[in-house]
Order: sequence, then C-alpha cells, then structure tokens
Amino acid sequence: MRLDLPPLLRHTGASLMLARHVPVPVVQEMLGHANPAITMSIYSHALPNSQGLVAETMNEVFGGD
Repeated sequence: MRLDLPPLLRHTGASLMLARHVPVPVVQEMLGHANPAITMSIYSHALPNSQGLVAETMNEVFGGD
C-alpha cells in the first residue's frame, strides 16, 4: 500500500507512524522510497527518544533496575 497524499500530510503521516514505532521498512514501503536509508534521512527527527526506548526494552527483557 502506498500513501498518495499531499506533501504536508505525507510528511505528517510518516512522522506519526515512526513516532508510534511502526517499523522503518513498513513506512519506507508505504512512502515508495527505494530503501530505508532514504526514509530515515528525511524522517529521523520523528524518533527523538530511540535510545530511551532501547534502554527501557533492555531493562524489561533483562530485568535491570
């Protein structure tokens, strides 16, 4: 499924999907980008707390304090 939206809605939609942790390859495919690197070069701002999410996940998996 490819998003056929005006540019502002396309950018907002992609940013929201990434902020809600939709996998980058899924967003990349919906946008029609050739590869995930293109998607991330444009939309990386939508993932400001990725390191925090990773830390939380690792604590949940390994029972850290």
